[in-house]
Amino acid sequence: MRDLSNGMPTSRESIATADPGVPFWCENMLFAVHDPATNVSLWLHLGTVPNDWTMWHDMCYATLPGDEGVLSMWSFHRTAPELRPGGANTRFRCIEPFRRWHVSFDGYGLPTSNAEMAAGRAVEGIKQRFFVDLEIEFVTPVWDMHHDGMSDQGWAKEHYEQLYHATGTVQFGENTLPFDGYGWRDHSSGPRGGGGGAPWGGHSIIGSYYPESGRGWGLGHYWEPSGKISLSGAWVVLDDGVQINAEVVEVPRLRALTLDTEELPVKLRWSGGSLATTISTRTSLWMAMAKHLVVGKDLDGPGLMYVLNHGPALWDGEVGHTYCERSDLLNAFPENLHHG
Repeated sequence: MRDLSNGMPTSRESIATADPGVPFWCENMLFAVHDPATNVSLWLHLGTVPNDWTMWHDMCYATLPGDEGVLSMWSFHRTAPELRPGGANTRFRCIEPFRRWHVSFDGYGLPTSNAEMAAGRAVEGIKQRFFVDLEIEFVTPVWDMHHDGMSDQGWAKEHYEQLYHATGTVQFGENTLPFDGYGWRDHSSGPRGGGGGAPWGGHSIIGSYYPESGRGWGLGHYWEPSGKISLSGAWVVLDDGVQINAEVVEVPRLRALTLDTEELPVKLRWSGGSLATTISTRTSLWMAMAKHLVVGKDLDGPGLMYVLNHGPALWDGEVGHTYCERSDLLNAFPENLHHG
């Protein structure tokens, strides 16, 4: 059986069961996924509150088919130990470390149309039924960012990621849809929000999977407000299924808020090869990062926005299913990124 752990111990798939005793410590888990047939995307996030590791925070978002907009939901919940990792409406369950998980959400979300998202922050209103039930099967080895500069970050000290295939069911209002898509998950832990580590200036996280060949690639690129790069790493999985480290040559920056299709260039290189491709975005979700990821446009102060996209990216003619996550200071844009 193919080893997807990449040498990481299975204990890393578990969550903390005792107070870590570290100021501002928290733990975060994310499953982001897109169904290309329906153009539905999901961003399901569970995290503990800094300095209160028994309080769990759900943040769940869905981009809806057509021009129907976004559903969003937040909650805080002191989850019973046997139900963790979980929140008021969300459950993540490890079935087999680095191979299979189950992800579910059962609750209500706030509808925000694309026009409302473009006009400003989401406004409270009548909620809509929101249900997710997904079986997760990982398709690439896990990538541990510990060696790429994690120790200098202010949002975690441990962080790993992996690509997957998800199948199941989603429901929005009275509309129930089968789900068959591809996505990105991560698991991080460490101090967050305490003012330590590199200051946040922006980032790009991207991952793409090619189901016909089994190839894939991913990257993480982070910088400070000055433009100094605080973390950068990438990987590729080639036809033999082996994951190798790569170098980030070019990443797409968040320069403007765009609902229509964007063409986002990416370039990677590694010993013996390189990749130059373009992501054609099919979904767009905007969140105000300084307002704790509320849906919508917010350009107050430095204009720190957080944007999620999904769409295809070609590699030697094969279509890859791609997740792209970006943030930037739109009013104080660091034009030139550098290594110090």
